[in-house]
Amino acid sequence: MKLPGTATQEENIYIAMGKLNILPGQVFFDIGCGSGAVSLAASRYTDRVFGIDRREEAVQMSRTKVPSGQFFLGEASEILPKLPDADRCFIGGTRGIEDFWPLLLKKAAHGCIIVVDLARLGIAARVVDMMKEAGIFQEIIQIHIERGYALGEDIALRPVNPIFMVIGKC
Repeated sequence: MKLPGTATQEENIYIAMGKLNILPGQVFFDIGCGSGAVSLAASRYTDRVFGIDRREEAVQMSRTKVPSGQFFLGEASEILPKLPDADRCFIGGTRGIEDFWPLLLKKAAHGCIIVVDLARLGIAARVVDMMKEAGIFQEIIQIHIERGYALGEDIALRPVNPIFMVIGKC
């Protein structure tokens, strides 16, 4: 099943995992967990994975993919207060970020790394501003992926929508 929205590309997950530098035993949040692909990658480093999504089918997919994780259906602003403090956080869904951002900052342990994956420039700029205001902004990168396909007797490349990744450290 394909969920609505922009799925996190496999290469973006690898980059995010490198930026997050998840260590064993750390608490990892996946806000907007979608299909569970990011949570699955994080579960290779820690067994303390918590995912949130507002779509029931996304929560079910994540639970199937990462049975050891804990996945919650609803708004991040309502669920975050019930979770332990986070050491690492990936945000793949930014709807309602103005509501859950202050709560996430309260739940972020000292040294918490937050990675936000975004398809749109406007929200990327807003997230940069939010991180700067909180004093945690580290960097923004743009990731371009092109996939090969057969064209005649050769191979050509077709671009995938570029992604902005905003990284902060508390």
